[in-house]
Amino acid sequence: MWRRYRSTRQKAACERLLEELCGRALVREAEDLVETVWIEGLDRAEHADPTVRLILERERASFLRASRKRSAEADKDQRRMAAATAEMVQLTRTGPPAD
Repeated sequence: MWRRYRSTRQKAACERLLEELCGRALVREAEDLVETVWIEGLDRAEHADPTVRLILERERASFLRASRKRSAEADKDQRRMAAATAEMVQLTRTGPPAD
């Protein structure tokens, strides 16, 4: 009985982790989209007002740093997701232990 309970809890924890990692991936994707639109808007504004150049350069540098950080997070999350998926597959194959 105790083993089955532990197995069920382990599966539930893996499922929660996978949901969290998928959610984080969606947030990163949305952040990329927002930053891209922001930079494009500044690009257009620079044509109308050359003083925007300093802001644009600062924002581009910030955007690149944030992109690299999100890319590193995505790589880490993908490794965690692969490990959790492998654990789920293992738990599914073995099934809950018999009492």
